Amino acid sequence: MSDPVLATEQLQAWLMAPGQVELRQVPVSRPARGQVLIRIERALAGGTDRKAFVRGHPQIPMPGPFGHRYAGVVAALGNGVSAFQPEQPIMGVHSAPCLACDLCRQQRWNLCPHVMREKVLGTFGQFLCLPEAVVRQNLFPRPSTLSAEHATLLEPLSCVLHGLELLDWRGVERVLVLGLASMGLLFAQALPAYTSAQRSGVGRHSEGLELARGFGLDPVWNVKETPQAERMRDAGRFDCVIECTGQLEGWRNALAAAAPGGQVLLFGGLPRGVEFPLDSFRLHYEELRVLGSFHFSPRDVAKARDLLLDRRLQLDRLITATVPLGELPEALTKLKDGVGNQYAIDPWAHAV
Repeated sequence: MSDPVLATEQLQAWLMAPGQVELRQVPVSRPARGQVLIRIERALAGGTDRKAFVRGHPQIPMPGPFGHRYAGVVAALGNGVSAFQPEQPIMGVHSAPCLACDLCRQQRWNLCPHVMREKVLGTFGQFLCLPEAVVRQNLFPRPSTLSAEHATLLEPLSCVLHGLELLDWRGVERVLVLGLASMGLLFAQALPAYTSAQRSGVGRHSEGLELARGFGLDPVWNVKETPQAERMRDAGRFDCVIECTGQLEGWRNALAAAAPGGQVLLFGGLPRGVEFPLDSFRLHYEELRVLGSFHFSPRDVAKARDLLLDRRLQLDRLITATVPLGELPEALTKLKDGVGNQYAIDPWAHAV
């Protein structure tokens, strides 16, 4: 491989349409003032990428560069950047708030109307130019003790911690994680940092069920074997339900599983325009607390980095395999079919 700073073109995956990924040769951007160009060592294909691949995603334009989770090393620095050095290993996320709008002043950084204005897409490629706001707020040195594969989990873990921070853990004795794909399994591992409550799970794929048990969920039910209504008769209801399926049926089941006075965290997003009716009796007379959870704040990113570095999480078990960039469509198809958890993408294994 030639000197990355001198590279003029790179191989990058574009999402052209649902189910269609194309590898393209595209120019390598040069960093402007305040920006950092990184050489990507690993990217991560997970639940959001699967949804975009299957049905599209409102935050991922098509056709366009694909991928938003990454770890790498600094390839070049724009003027004015002093916090990083060439060839320094880094970890980061793909967006940052403006810090100036009304919502930012209220510390609701994840809801900043400009948080996606300069979002970075294209991590399924060999180089990535990070905007100044991301460099200032959400880019960190990566110590040698944390591999590039593991560092790619920073973004999804930031989203999980944001959701956990929204919940009121006082009096919570029983928690249910509904949906045991990549994000549900991250919740399973992160929950002990917030509560000592009994933790249970519901999933449909054997690999996720097995991992959830290994991460401390007990009992774990297979939704293919035990219908929701039957399960609730035997198990009762839960003080906190974390919905991670991203399906309308999952949202309904989450509300049904919540005990009076309970909380429901709707983490898995539905397509734009989908309406979700609520039982007014349960919402009012049973005082259910229903919460949406979107994205993350710089505070969540910093907490996620700390959690990754303290070695409490079983990170190897969260990534099914590392595959070359050219096998990205196959990895996404496996995720669609429920095969595997998340796949690390090596953009240089494809290059000769």
